[in-house]
Amino acid sequence: MFACLPALLLALFPPGAIAQHQALAVAITDSAPPFAYRDENGKLKGFNVDLVHALCQRLQRECRLEVLRFPEVIPAVNAGRFDLGVANTLRTPEREKLVRFTRVIWRSTSSLIGLRELGGAQRTTLLAREQTCAISGSRQLGWLGENAARAPIPAASNGELLAQLTREQCALALLPTQQALSFLQGKDGQRFGYIGAPLDDNGLGGDVHIALRPGNDNLKDEVDAALESLIRDGTHERLSRRHFPYSIL
Repeated sequence: MFACLPALLLALFPPGAIAQHQALAVAITDSAPPFAYRDENGKLKGFNVDLVHALCQRLQRECRLEVLRFPEVIPAVNAGRFDLGVANTLRTPEREKLVRFTRVIWRSTSSLIGLRELGGAQRTTLLAREQTCAISGSRQLGWLGENAARAPIPAASNGELLAQLTREQCALALLPTQQALSFLQGKDGQRFGYIGAPLDDNGLGGDVHIALRPGNDNLKDEVDAALESLIRDGTHERLSRRHFPYSIL
């Protein structure tokens, strides 16, 4: 009798049906406000967090979120430890070799942040004389390495990057434009502002996606359909307006 049990379970619950109800493992960062951060009680909040919860509800799937550092997300998704990676990731040829990507979830540019008094200087002049910093493993760090006279200082997280700026370890920080918004609107950012126009070429701007574990086309189709539904019915816009004074898509 017991020897027949596995066959009976497979007949009642085919592998596809079982997989459909398995929880999704989601890698997410917690150091990029207003996208993902911890509040004063340590609770994970932000647009990315809200979007993941809405996405999982639309998929009718349980999602288990685990916080990683930004440079760890793509390798962890590629290794199969996570089904999804939500870390404000731009789609690049290098990353496409490692993971799949969903449809666009928001559109990004990058901006230099510095003391307001630097705002009148030319960008090329500032890059020739000032110390810069950016998040480790980011396209922003690579761009500064190619365009600034002095080697940029890497930071492990958005919080560490802005701390370097406020401690004057660097005069200019290059980061996604939206990620600087909370800092500039807060007490610590009152002396600082956007320096020059946003940058969107050479990988500094573009479409932001959720990364998916390779080899799971069914999951990609399901996630893309759910995201399209969230955008079409206005849920995406309502979630973004909780955190931004403008549309991000």
